[in-house]
Amino acid sequence: MFLLAIGVLISSFVCLLLFPFLLWQYWKKHKELQTIQGKLAYQSQIYGKKLEELTKELLALKEVERRLREALNIKTVGDRKKKERVAQGGEGGFENVLEEEALEDLIAEVRLRHQAFKELERRFAQKLDRLRHTPSLWPVKGEVSSGYGWRKSPFGDERMEFHTGIDIVAKAGTPIRSPADGRVVKVWYDRALGLTIRIRHGYGIETLYGHLSKVLVREGEEVKRGQVIGLVGNTGNRSTGPHLHYEVRVGGRPVNPLHYLPD
Repeated sequence: MFLLAIGVLISSFVCLLLFPFLLWQYWKKHKELQTIQGKLAYQSQIYGKKLEELTKELLALKEVERRLREALNIKTVGDRKKKERVAQGGEGGFENVLEEEALEDLIAEVRLRHQAFKELERRFAQKLDRLRHTPSLWPVKGEVSSGYGWRKSPFGDERMEFHTGIDIVAKAGTPIRSPADGRVVKVWYDRALGLTIRIRHGYGIETLYGHLSKVLVREGEEVKRGQVIGLVGNTGNRSTGPHLHYEVRVGGRPVNPLHYLPD
């Protein structure tokens, strides 16, 4: 009995000595877990804010992309299929469900939109270039005295002839402007049209200007939309007075210039 009592006493003493140590170990682990929990909560909050910001940015990008595609008449490509992660819990949404994988998916989606914008930028530049090189200005201000198509000869006989352009009446010396960007490919004196300029605008479009009194550009010169290229005159044996003979040719064939003029 005595030995048993001694054993119990020793065991109690050992437990008494170990208890503070074990308690300290527990407290230490508890603090470490609290620290880890705090870091995770902070990191989760950061992810949540970033996720929310990227989501708003993505929605804005999608809206701008939609408007650009609508303006450029480009079909919308289908969105990349992805797994949706819905925030659970009460208020806070993004602050309660903050998965790193969801954030990475959203970043990838934003990058995808960035690539889409690059493609839209390229397409927009192409369309803008085509617009700059498509005739869309009156080359001279004045009244159209003779339209495009079949007409009676203006020289007194009853003969019918096909007029390949339009005649715009204006005072001699009135500035003539290029209706689009292009390059002067030929300047010459034509027996019927007198001093004549031909401009190649690209995309298969050319314009021609006849009966000029003066040419203000050279062959090979690049011209801009609205740039003065010459002056109205009365040159050539097919002119009945000061005016501009104006032609638009597509694929080498004359078309109605009125289709390339504002109302």
